Amino acid sequence: MFEDARKIYRESQKPADSLFNRYIARPPAAVVVAKLAPTRVTPNQVTFASIAIMKLAVLAFALVPTWAGLWLGVLLVEASYVLDCADGQLARYTGRSSPVGSLLDFLMDELKAFLLVAGLSIRWSLWEGGGTTALITGIITLAVVGSAIALTKFVRTPEYAQATGTTPLKHGEAAGSKAAGPLGAVMAVARLISQYPTTLPIFALFGRMDVFLFAYGGVHVLYLGRTSLSIFRALGRPAPRPGGSSS
Repeated sequence: MFEDARKIYRESQKPADSLFNRYIARPPAAVVVAKLAPTRVTPNQVTFASIAIMKLAVLAFALVPTWAGLWLGVLLVEASYVLDCADGQLARYTGRSSPVGSLLDFLMDELKAFLLVAGLSIRWSLWEGGGTTALITGIITLAVVGSAIALTKFVRTPEYAQATGTTPLKHGEAAGSKAAGPLGAVMAVARLISQYPTTLPIFALFGRMDVFLFAYGGVHVLYLGRTSLSIFRALGRPAPRPGGSSS
């Protein structure tokens, strides 16, 4: 089985992927794919299993106040993410990739982000002394993350690409080139925080999931501002003057 997993790992890689995915998440995902590839299990079913495990993580965060509950939640989040990698690898390896499967994967990623914020906010409020502050922070973070996801979906539509002369991006593709210098370092840290399976265990190690919520929300605020400005610059220009060029 492990020889099959190594083969699947090599053949189902993405051309561009994070180091966390390549060396930590995708190897165990390849083992899952090796077990599932000969069966009738579909990539979409793996996607549904991924969000089911995330729901269990939320229950652990919200209902188990001990450190064991915290780490059970973190481990379930990581397991959910491994399956999130496995669904795409299974689709690529078995030739079952489809546009609707990609959309389903993105939808479940959205829901998992909302579930994570809700679960951590409830834990902070009930068991870590956050009270009303935690709930307000959670509500604001949910609004920010939801707005950021809405903008992401909008800028990836064919209509937006046609109006702006850009190429529509698919789920998992990043826009633009990587920035250099200090800005590049800031963007790298932001990506690490937004890809929460990478950094969530670090915050858990220090018992500061409240700080994670602020960081996760802050990263999405920055993305929201940047993307909103980009959309306004692309679509908010005045109409051309009669008989002349646009101003």
